[in-house]
Amino acid sequence: MPQLIPFFFVNQVLFNFALLVLLIYLFSKFLLPRFVRLFKSRLHVDSL
Repeated sequence: MPQLIPFFFVNQVLFNFALLVLLIYLFSKFLLPRFVRLFKSRLHVDSL
Protein backbone atom coordinates (compact mmCIF):
# COMPACT_ATOMS: atom_id res chain seq x y z
CA MET A 1 0.00 0.00 0.00
CA PRO A 2 2.06 2.97 -1.19
CA GLN A 3 -0.22 5.55 0.45
CA LEU A 4 1.17 4.50 3.85
CA ILE A 5 4.82 5.16 3.00
CA PRO A 6 4.79 8.87 4.01
CA PHE A 7 3.27 7.99 7.38
CA PHE A 8 5.97 5.38 7.92
CA PHE A 9 8.71 7.96 7.31
CA VAL A 10 7.01 10.56 9.51
CA ASN A 11 6.74 7.95 12.25
CA GLN A 12 10.44 7.10 11.91
CA VAL A 13 11.49 10.76 11.98
CA LEU A 14 9.38 11.55 15.04
CA PHE A 15 10.59 8.47 16.92
CA ASN A 16 14.25 9.21 16.17
CA PHE A 17 13.82 12.87 17.11
CA ALA A 18 12.23 11.87 20.42
CA LEU A 19 15.03 9.39 21.04
CA LEU A 20 17.64 12.06 20.31
CA VAL A 21 15.98 14.49 22.73
CA LEU A 22 15.86 11.78 25.40
CA LEU A 23 19.52 10.91 24.94
CA ILE A 24 20.58 14.56 25.12
CA TYR A 25 18.58 14.98 28.33
CA LEU A 26 20.03 11.86 29.93
CA PHE A 27 23.59 12.76 28.97
CA SER A 28 23.28 16.32 30.26
CA LYS A 29 21.53 15.29 33.46
CA PHE A 30 23.50 12.22 34.55
CA LEU A 31 26.59 11.40 32.51
CA LEU A 32 28.26 14.75 31.89
CA PRO A 33 28.16 16.02 35.51
CA ARG A 34 29.81 12.80 36.61
CA PHE A 35 32.70 13.43 34.23
CA VAL A 36 32.94 17.05 35.38
CA ARG A 37 33.13 15.94 39.03
CA LEU A 38 35.76 13.36 38.12
CA PHE A 39 37.96 15.88 36.32
CA LYS A 40 37.50 18.44 39.11
CA SER A 41 38.61 15.89 41.69
CA ARG A 42 41.59 14.96 39.56
CA LEU A 43 42.61 18.61 39.31
CA HIS A 44 42.21 19.03 43.05
CA VAL A 45 44.31 15.95 43.84
CA ASP A 46 46.90 17.00 41.27
CA SER A 47 47.29 20.44 42.82
CA LEU A 48 48.06 19.07 46.31
